[in-house]
Amino acid sequence: MNNSYILLRHAHSRFSSDDFNRTLSEKGFSSLEVLEFLNACKIDYFISSPYKRAFETINSSPIQFDKIVLDNRLRERKLSSTFIKVSEFEDSIKYLWQNPDKSLIGGESNREALKRILDLLEDLEKRYSDKTILLSSHGNLLGILINHFDSSFDYEKWEQMTFPDCFLIDRNGIVKRIMKD
Repeated sequence: MNNSYILLRHAHSRFSSDDFNRTLSEKGFSSLEVLEFLNACKIDYFISSPYKRAFETINSSPIQFDKIVLDNRLRERKLSSTFIKVSEFEDSIKYLWQNPDKSLIGGESNREALKRILDLLEDLEKRYSDKTILLSSHGNLLGILINHFDSSFDYEKWEQMTFPDCFLIDRNGIVKRIMKD
């Protein structure tokens, strides 16, 4: 790989059926101070999901940046075209992790979501070299990407991800959690 990628999972958000406009919760806003360590990473580019919670995680944090580019390929993974109750969410995700080529009605499979984010990485690899690029997105999509580089990152490790959370994919394709506890 030509570049290093910092994967930033958004901070805690309010639950809403309007997935695109879900904002950070009070807990989410108050947790953003933990991201200050990212200022030492010398990040060259900031790219975010257009979903409000992912954008707010960078924009409202102490991370210093010039501009944030929105890229739809970092959007939340569409689980289904029908509303999934909170009580059904975990079982749905577990099923999809166990069956990466399957999708729920009107949803996106893990394999389809992976292709989408790998298309973005491919574009960034063609465009830049020796850069550190932060990608602000969603735990589901980022977990699928991490699993692509590290097959030991499974559903159980996805469940352990925090809000926010940070991982580094270095130029050798090695993934390491870099979030300060």
